Amino acid sequence: MTISIIGLLLGSALVTVGCAQAIARHDLFERSDFRIERVVESARRTCQERQPKHTRPSAAEYERCVLETLRGAELTVARQ
Repeated sequence: MTISIIGLLLGSALVTVGCAQAIARHDLFERSDFRIERVVESARRTCQERQPKHTRPSAAEYERCVLETLRGAELTVARQ
């Protein structure tokens, strides 16, 4: 009888710890996803402002600009 009670308590503790870790990971992923979305949107906005207004915008130049901006943001985060 005591073995089954100890087993239930141990099982309950393991499930509680597992759930807490899963919730923490989910929150971390959501925050990371939001930060990435914010950086990408900022890079897009910056590069759209740099595109020439009177000529047709170049998709290759826009893509290069966004990628360079994202790499710059990645390096800034890595330094911190």
